[in-house]
Amino acid sequence: MTIIPLHQCPEYAPILAYWAYQEWYEDRSLGFDLVLKAYLERVKDDSLPQCFVAVEDSLPVGMVILKLDDLWSRKDLNPWLSSLLVVPRFRNRGIGQELVRAVMVRAGQLGFDRLYLFLGRKRRGRLERYYTKRGWEVIDNAEDNDGYNTKVLQYRLSQGI
Repeated sequence: MTIIPLHQCPEYAPILAYWAYQEWYEDRSLGFDLVLKAYLERVKDDSLPQCFVAVEDSLPVGMVILKLDDLWSRKDLNPWLSSLLVVPRFRNRGIGQELVRAVMVRAGQLGFDRLYLFLGRKRRGRLERYYTKRGWEVIDNAEDNDGYNTKVLQYRLSQGI
């Protein structure tokens, strides 16, 4: 399994957009065409937002994004780890951890000393346990981009990747 920036494998953009749409946008007012457009924008270069793809035997099996201003109610915090997803059949193999590591390395290369994320509404308790077990700390409760309460977590890159 390898982690590749999406701009180096643009052919995966429609697949990742479909995953994102199914996981986070299907029940919202955002259409697939807008999600696909966002992913196609991410194939241009290594600027933010930057997407990373986990690939095994030329098959995409996971993704994650490093982005700015992900949580509208906390624009004072940047950058954000976003959209971590591993295909169910490939879970519990450390792929998610490797994707997170790729975002941490890139954030460090860009000069950031912290990384943030907020919890989605699906499987919130499980996600919080996943991240806190790996050194993330809850730093705030905030309103997510749909007006629901969420938790904001932080990782200090100086504590190691």
